[in-house]
Amino acid sequence: MVGSLVFTLVGMGLLAYLDRHATGSPEGRLAAAYAFASALTILFVVFNPAGELEILNLLKGEVISLSRQELKLLAIVYAVVYAGLVLFRREFLLNSFDRDLSFLLTGGRAQWSFWLYVLCGVSIAIGVIMAGPLLVFGFMVLPPLAARTLARGMSGFLSLSSLIGLVIAVLGFYLSVRLDLPLGPTDVAFGCALIFIVYVVQWIVRKSRGSIGMLTVLVFFGFGCSAPIVQPKLNLHALGENKLWLAPVRNSSGADLRLPGTNPLRSLGEIAGKIAPDYRPTVMDLLRGSLRREFEQRKIAVSLPEEHDIRLQSFPSDAGSAATNARATNLSGWLLLADIRRWHTDGRSPLRTWVEMRLVRIDDGAVTWETQFQKTTALIGAGRLDEVSADAVKDIMRDAFGS
Repeated sequence: MVGSLVFTLVGMGLLAYLDRHATGSPEGRLAAAYAFASALTILFVVFNPAGELEILNLLKGEVISLSRQELKLLAIVYAVVYAGLVLFRREFLLNSFDRDLSFLLTGGRAQWSFWLYVLCGVSIAIGVIMAGPLLVFGFMVLPPLAARTLARGMSGFLSLSSLIGLVIAVLGFYLSVRLDLPLGPTDVAFGCALIFIVYVVQWIVRKSRGSIGMLTVLVFFGFGCSAPIVQPKLNLHALGENKLWLAPVRNSSGADLRLPGTNPLRSLGEIAGKIAPDYRPTVMDLLRGSLRREFEQRKIAVSLPEEHDIRLQSFPSDAGSAATNARATNLSGWLLLADIRRWHTDGRSPLRTWVEMRLVRIDDGAVTWETQFQKTTALIGAGRLDEVSADAVKDIMRDAFGS
C-alpha cells in the first residue's frame, strides 16, 4: 500500500511538472503514462511469475472479494477525500479552470495544485490496490464523459457524474452476476455503452427537434426498464403420485469438482474395502444429495436410476434422449436432470456457479420445468472448497424450492 501511494504521487508529480513546463498535449502524456505503466506491469509478472494471479485479480476488479477491514479502509479514505473536495471546492475549481484568478483570490496556486494532486493520488493508489486499475480509471473517466454533454453547470455536472457512476456500479454488478463475468471489465464495458447511448439519444432528439425524438427516447427507455424475467418455481403438486427419478448430476464445467475429505475415519474405511482409495466426494454428489433431501422433506417419492438399473449411471444432456433411455429400462414418472456449467474459484475470489435443471416427463420426453441458477458465493466464513460449495448449494435450494 505504501509503495503504491509513493509511486502514484511521484508519477502524478512528474505529470504535473510536465504540464506546466513541457509542450504538447496533456492527454497524450496521460495516455503514454498509462501505456508505460501497463507495460511495466506485464514485465514485472515476467520477472516474478508468482504475482500473476494477484495481477490478474487486480485487472478483473474483483471488489466483491474484499474483506471487511479493506472495506473500512476504503470508506475512511474516500470519506476524507470527499470531505476535502467539498470543503475546498472553490479553490480546487479555480485552480483547475482559471489559474490566474485562483492566484489573485487564493494567494498562490501551487499549494492548491499540490493538495489536489495528493487527494487524487491517494484515491488512485488505494483504489488500484483494492479494486484494480481498470475499474478505478473507468469510474474516474466514464461518468464525467457521459455527464459532460447533459449538464449545464458545474454543480449539475458533478451531481450528474455521481449519479451516472452509481448507475454504472449497480447495473454493472447486476450484469456481472447474471452473465457470470468479471466485475471490473463488465462495469467499464457497460459505462462505455452508456456513453454511446447518451450520444445516440442526443443525436435523435437534435435531429427530430420535438415530439418524435422524445417519443423515440421514451420507447427506448421503456424497453430498457422492462421487468426482468422471473425464474419459474418448481411446482411439486404437478408431480402427483408419480415417482421422481433423480438423475446423476452432470459436470459440464470441465473442472475437477472433487471436494477435500473431511471424514477422520476414512482410512479405516479404505482398509476395510468399503471406500476406494481414489474416491473423493464431488460437488455433483453434494448437489444431488441436497436435492434428494429437499424432495423427501416434501413427501415426494424419490429414487436413484442406477439403483434400478446399473446402466443408468449417466444420462444424455438432451431431454428427449434422456427420457428414451429411461423408458428403455422401464422407468416411468418424472426425471430431474441437473447440469453444472460452472463451479469455479481460485481460492481468493468468490465462488461463481452456474447450474441448469430440467424436469422431464418420461412418457413423452416433454420438459415441464426448466431454469438455471447463477450464483456468486463469498468466501467469508468458509475456509475450504467443501464449505463454500455447501453454502452455494443452500442458495440454489432456496431459489429452487422457495425456502
